[in-house]
Amino acid sequence: MDEINIGTVILDLRKQQGMTQEQLAEAVGVSPPAVSKWETGASYPDVALLAPIARALDTDVNTLLSFAPTLSQEELLAAVKEVGKLAERDGPAAMEHIRTLTRRYSTDTQLRFQLANLAMGFPQLYGWPDETKEGAWNYAEQSFEYVRQHGEKKLWPTATYLLASLLLSRDKLDRTEELISSLPVMPLAVQTLYAALYQKRGQPEKAWEQARMQLLSGGQAVLQALALLAASDVPDASRALDTYGAVAEVLGYPPCLLNIQLAAHAMESGDKEEALQKLRAVVRELKGEVEQAYPLWSTVPQPGDSYYRTLARMLQNDLRTDPKFQALSRDPAFADILRQLNPET
Repeated sequence: MDEINIGTVILDLRKQQGMTQEQLAEAVGVSPPAVSKWETGASYPDVALLAPIARALDTDVNTLLSFAPTLSQEELLAAVKEVGKLAERDGPAAMEHIRTLTRRYSTDTQLRFQLANLAMGFPQLYGWPDETKEGAWNYAEQSFEYVRQHGEKKLWPTATYLLASLLLSRDKLDRTEELISSLPVMPLAVQTLYAALYQKRGQPEKAWEQARMQLLSGGQAVLQALALLAASDVPDASRALDTYGAVAEVLGYPPCLLNIQLAAHAMESGDKEEALQKLRAVVRELKGEVEQAYPLWSTVPQPGDSYYRTLARMLQNDLRTDPKFQALSRDPAFADILRQLNPET
């Protein structure tokens, strides 16, 4: 059984079920030290115990023995699409389907990685209730850890980064710092080298595309840093906000991203009318009432497409839950803004 690493499978499935070693031991009629020895590889369960262990862990013997299939790329995309459809209308059902897929394909790290991504982002996107949100984030945390330990090497940096982002949002700061410290520092992006390579090969179109990608991703990092500075309680915070606007305009980022930052800043300054004015500007942009220019985007987002629908839905949920905007909760103008942000309106 050493080749199938049954101890690791038992450990992972037990954690997914939220069970302690004592609870699993009681369920299958052994001592807690016996479960500990299985999970560390010091010993293996008797064959007669495999079925009871599988039942206790809500799985089957094949999965327990690591004889679990993996999905093809087409099947993986179909599974992710199905979860997405469920998530929009029923968060608990989506999470149940995610857990079912995880049990069925327990060793498929590509699937686990994609499902963790969905579980991390959907609660905010669709405004799931707290209980469902916490369950989704617990799943994402466990799954990113699993992918870091058992997944392909190329998945490790992204899984680590996403896990650190998730834990930061949950105020698990010490673990977040450990993960950030483990990430390699890459001061120069690969796109820069590709751009130079294509330029030397006489392929200016490819060089332009790589440089554009680098500028967009780098610009996004700069804007995130400026947004953090603008939100901080320091004398130069307003200068950071001005710089944010200048950089966003030069790079051609949607003005609504700046106006959202300005609205939050106005609320922190106690200027409700200014905040409402900026939020109205966001609504006008999302409805296509403002002419836009995106000089670095290969495909310009159009009002009503998935980019704007997703942005509107996320903003609507954030405005409802962000403490900075609670002072506007009873304002009819704010209620009208929320109504207009509904993608179905």
